[in-house]
Amino acid sequence: MRRLFIFLNNIIFLLIALFLFRLTFFLKYSDITGINFKDVLLAFCVGLRFDLATAGYILTPVTLLFFIPFISEREKYLKITSLLSLLWLNLIIIFLFVDLNYYQFSQRHLTFEISNTMGDIPSIVKSGFREYFPEMLSLFFCMAVYSYGYLFAIKKIFIRTPAGQPRLLKDICVYGAVLLIIGSSTVVMARGGIQRLPLNLSDAYVGNSSYLGNLALNGAYTSLRTLYSLQFKDKLWWDIQYYPFEEAVEKGQKMMISPEREELLSPGYPIYRHYRYNAGEFKPLNVVIFMMESWTAKYISAFGGKEDATPYFSSLCKDGVILENLFANGQRSAEGISATLASIPVWGGMIVPINPSLSQMPVKFLPSILLDEGYNTIYIHGGKRDSLGLAGFIKQAGFTTHIAKEDIEKAGGRDDGFWGIYDEDTFQYAQKIFEEQKQPFFSVIYSLSSHTPYKVPEEKFKFYGKDVPHRDFLNSLRYSDYALSRFFEKAKNSDYFKNTIFVIVADHVEGNSSHDNLFESFHIPGLIYAPFQLKPAVIKKPVTQADLTPTILDILHNSKPHASIGISAFDENKSGMGLLALGDLMVFVKDDWLLLSSVNDAKGLFNYKKNPSEDLSAGGPPKLNEMDQELHYYLQFVHDLILKNRLFLDARK
Repeated sequence: MRRLFIFLNNIIFLLIALFLFRLTFFLKYSDITGINFKDVLLAFCVGLRFDLATAGYILTPVTLLFFIPFISEREKYLKITSLLSLLWLNLIIIFLFVDLNYYQFSQRHLTFEISNTMGDIPSIVKSGFREYFPEMLSLFFCMAVYSYGYLFAIKKIFIRTPAGQPRLLKDICVYGAVLLIIGSSTVVMARGGIQRLPLNLSDAYVGNSSYLGNLALNGAYTSLRTLYSLQFKDKLWWDIQYYPFEEAVEKGQKMMISPEREELLSPGYPIYRHYRYNAGEFKPLNVVIFMMESWTAKYISAFGGKEDATPYFSSLCKDGVILENLFANGQRSAEGISATLASIPVWGGMIVPINPSLSQMPVKFLPSILLDEGYNTIYIHGGKRDSLGLAGFIKQAGFTTHIAKEDIEKAGGRDDGFWGIYDEDTFQYAQKIFEEQKQPFFSVIYSLSSHTPYKVPEEKFKFYGKDVPHRDFLNSLRYSDYALSRFFEKAKNSDYFKNTIFVIVADHVEGNSSHDNLFESFHIPGLIYAPFQLKPAVIKKPVTQADLTPTILDILHNSKPHASIGISAFDENKSGMGLLALGDLMVFVKDDWLLLSSVNDAKGLFNYKKNPSEDLSAGGPPKLNEMDQELHYYLQFVHDLILKNRLFLDARK
């Protein structure tokens, strides 16, 4: 039983250290005059969950030492192991101290820096003694007190649990029971609880405040998450270094910013800007974004599809602004919602809900910008509240209301038995919510019926027979289109309709049926429908999901600051361009061209308007070199903005 008590003692002392550093973080960095103590208390409670997850990871190395066969039950060995545990905890304290002081420079906890500075540790320590000598004296004093308390507790454990006479069968049973208890406890802690999905970085956000999110997090956890992503997922992203920062900034600004229409707000933040609209020009129109699950342009006639599985949507296109060449930034739902609301390309793991660096940065999402304008912000999805692991992200993004399966089901919504509520019922529920709103409001409605296994509520919605390829998907697409028609039947008779901008886009294409070429793999439908506000038009230049935030702000004539890594679809001064994620590869789109590339080497060049299947890269034509150079400028620009935390000026909003 000594091993169990020592394990619990290690957890308690680590939690004490993490709590004290969180308290110090709060006292050091909070603006007491503007603080909401209810939110702070909630952040501390959420922080305890992250601290337990940290303990699950960090204590694993020393915990394993307690279970080395034949020797781990010996008293002398356990005492030595306890001393090693104390040494390990003190190293964690030193790391937390570094993180605490690092925050004032970066406005985030340690992430990728730990892997980039291994060779500079002697210089960092030397600099620390010179610049932070009083603080380091305080640190060593606290470590001495901490160590004394730890050793006192360990001594009590050995006194109160004396070693008994060795009994083989009893010892084996106790060994197994303790191993099971500690092992299962460690797994539960590391996952952040017994919920369906593991703890995510975005779960730290009790609201849309970057500061409160960072208050709940700790540097040990964010560093561990980053080391994992560097090792297994996104290593190449952090190694990019093509051009000096100043050169990349100059090129990047020319790519993304129109001086005639936009004004930069701070020299140190290269894309922190606003539109040159006067305050009186702002149009407080409602905005509703339909994110249609797996909708694919090749099956929609308004976007060149030979088969029109969405006849109602195609009819709407006649009265709206068609984004003829809209590209999904990625191929997963989380990538689609992140790119759309944050206006950040998702290649290299730059998905806000899960990326350790972006999750801590003061990213100003579209809902947050409109929230500051007095909008109600509503996220509606027929899936479970934690579906896609986005529950924390939804708060972080600035949504004040989150409607999910649990809410719609109580109102009679039908469950499809797999993912959640059928689209028709979800959309009808949304319609009722909108009618009750005090305008203006902003909402995202996320569909799910066109997600595999492509369930439809009744046989009458099976429009396609067994002889049609991908019939199940096409049937679900046709049903989802029907659900959209039912929504607009009522919406057009509502009070809010004339004052609403409807944006209908997909989160990504359907994978099984859309892989004939690169263009097909990312080409999604996009429609801005506001017949009382916008004249019908067709925008032919390439647009990505990351361009939707600046496009919507442009439509509203909004002059509030934003830092979109995107371009308004209505900006005639700039070519359409963007970065699309394709596993470890990427696709750079500009004008009529798609460049397939790794970090270092171009893999293919395609003119998607002439022949999207013909690779024109053979022989290294001038266009290939031009696109390759622009891609590297783009990558360097975005890379430096994120790693240097130079997106948003104010880290507290």
